[in-house]
Amino acid sequence: MLQIPADTGLTVRRLDEKDAAALQALCDACADYHVLIEGQPAGPDEASHQLKELPPGKLLADKFFFGLFTPRPRLVGALDLLRDFREPGEWYLGLLLFEPGVRGKGLGERVLRAAEDWARSQGAWRMRLACAEQNEGGRRFWERQGYREDKRFPPRLRGARETVFVELTRKLA
Repeated sequence: MLQIPADTGLTVRRLDEKDAAALQALCDACADYHVLIEGQPAGPDEASHQLKELPPGKLLADKFFFGLFTPRPRLVGALDLLRDFREPGEWYLGLLLFEPGVRGKGLGERVLRAAEDWARSQGAWRMRLACAEQNEGGRRFWERQGYREDKRFPPRLRGARETVFVELTRKLA
């Protein structure tokens, strides 16, 4: 199971449909992210969509959707990983999201490193992710973590906004 450093003050556990209300509240709190990426706030079924979203040919058994909780406990972040997407050993990071009040404290980097370490222990040798072109802050974060552009996808409608996604990759040593 994924373990994150204790000094982050966060605990982690896998989320499922029982957590949909808490995840929906997180999505609603992250309206800035959804407006940036999709041109509109998260819809009322965003949490259920996130928990079930899979590319063709993948099963829920390949998806690891984690919640990041404060001691109260309160869900303040989410991490979505997909095992062996495109080829064995390539994992896809579908989402790393924190509510605005906990951003900028180094949690993203620490959670990412723990996720990479855990994925590596599960046989991952590369991590992939897609970053919306307009998400300049996110792109800078990923590049600081060693992710590099691999390819660009043609524009597609995501919510109310046409978006170009840039795929970034990092080899896991």
